[in-house]
Amino acid sequence: MIVYFLSGLGADERAFEKISLPDGYEMQHIPWEPVKGYESIDAYAKYLSYNIDTTKPFMLAGLSLGGLVAIEISKIVEPELLILFSTIHTQKNLPAIYRIAGKLRLYKFLHSALLSVTLPFLYWFFGPVDNKGRQLIASFLKQTDPVFLKWAIKQISRWENIEIVKRSLQIHGSKDRTFPVSLIKPDYIIEGGGHFCVFTHASEINLLLKKELG
Repeated sequence: MIVYFLSGLGADERAFEKISLPDGYEMQHIPWEPVKGYESIDAYAKYLSYNIDTTKPFMLAGLSLGGLVAIEISKIVEPELLILFSTIHTQKNLPAIYRIAGKLRLYKFLHSALLSVTLPFLYWFFGPVDNKGRQLIASFLKQTDPVFLKWAIKQISRWENIEIVKRSLQIHGSKDRTFPVSLIKPDYIIEGGGHFCVFTHASEINLLLKKELG
């Protein structure tokens, strides 16, 4: 069975390079497509859903922003299972400060050049991460289109989803600073894992995937 993966904001398939699926499962990555800036997240999800072969059973997996988009895609096509890494399920899981920022439209003032100055903060925000993880985060930031960055922050801070996907598996780090686990009720908590635990704690996550899918 094919499992379609969506990475986090600005990231690519390298975020999942340490993930190993059980026998009988094939990983395929759905790349981010450029945005013009005014698309709704559901319209964008519909566009990305064209990458999925719906004639065969499939699963969806999303990391962070990719989880939000995967949830929106699951409203259009029906996966056998939705796997959520370091993300939220509904708008109720959003920290209050994100919702306030969304209402104030603070995302309009974001720029990738500003973020590059605050790399140490980003390492903390996405951490705990090792040196390889820091290198990946810096690389992701460097390749992020400023238009996509503003669009993505807007979609996260103003997300309105209230639906819970019934067939889902949610894995979250205990030290996630982006989406604090205290606001979420995941199926599994990775002790010591941060927002990038899909990379830093991949061995533990692989065991969970083997248990649930194998």
